[in-house]
Amino acid sequence: MNNEVNMAADMDYDRIENLRLEYTDQYVTVNSPRPELARFKGKIGRVITINWNGRALVQFDSAVDRGWYDIDLDDLRVVDPPAPKPAQGASSSASAPKEGTQHVEYKPSALEVARQARDKTFAQPSAQGGTPSDDQSSSKEMTQS
Repeated sequence: MNNEVNMAADMDYDRIENLRLEYTDQYVTVNSPRPELARFKGKIGRVITINWNGRALVQFDSAVDRGWYDIDLDDLRVVDPPAPKPAQGASSSASAPKEGTQHVEYKPSALEVARQARDKTFAQPSAQGGTPSDDQSSSKEMTQS
């Protein structure tokens, strides 16, 4: 009886070790209709290890959440690694502004764009030779008389 228990424990140990070799440091996505896993939809995580119950400990790359989640292997799908993020401290010399100067690209707000469009329409002369403001003032005079 003791011998059978030891053989079963050895089989579990070998199975878990094989799963660890296969899944550790692999990138995965959650592929499951289970509602408790819906929050991971579309996120890529990295398998940290396989625990003794045969489930993966997965860490999803998020600025807010760096926890490890215990997820069944049947609910995971191995994917290609995500593109590496550029280092924040290192940047190419061509794209980085020179030290001491800060280049800020000007982008007008929606209100400024609307005002510029309005100013352009009033600045263009009408077909009758006057400006739109002249046409409006003459129409006001006609309605008053």
